[in-house]
Amino acid sequence: VMRTGGQVVGPVVVGSVEYGPMTSGTPLIVVLGHQRCGAIKAAYEAMRDGKTLPGNLQSISDALRPAYRETVKKKHADPVDAMVRIHIKQTAADLRTNKDLGPLVKKGDLAVVSAYYSLDTGRVEVLTGAPSA
Repeated sequence: VMRTGGQVVGPVVVGSVEYGPMTSGTPLIVVLGHQRCGAIKAAYEAMRDGKTLPGNLQSISDALRPAYRETVKKKHADPVDAMVRIHIKQTAADLRTNKDLGPLVKKGDLAVVSAYYSLDTGRVEVLTGAPSA
């Protein structure tokens, strides 16, 4: 389990994620986002308002920029929630096509799933990447 603000991954986190599948055959990676994510809310509001976040929080906001761009293309009842869902799908897709993990996914040895955890209900909703069997 690796936990990062806004489910943002960088080289050290990706290396840590790669470790299990590449060394011991770990068959599943789950990118789990959650309802009311404070890091994504802060990044969304900063980008919307053209502001910079303090310290290294800005690096989280920078990593979330692709999800923000996708979010603002459409009107959403809850744009922060939409951005959470978009970002976790993008992160899982990036891992699925990673140069080292991609071949494992193609062979069926690894599934990379994006999922959303509801704080209100305690339920996890699989968004993308669920194995077929």
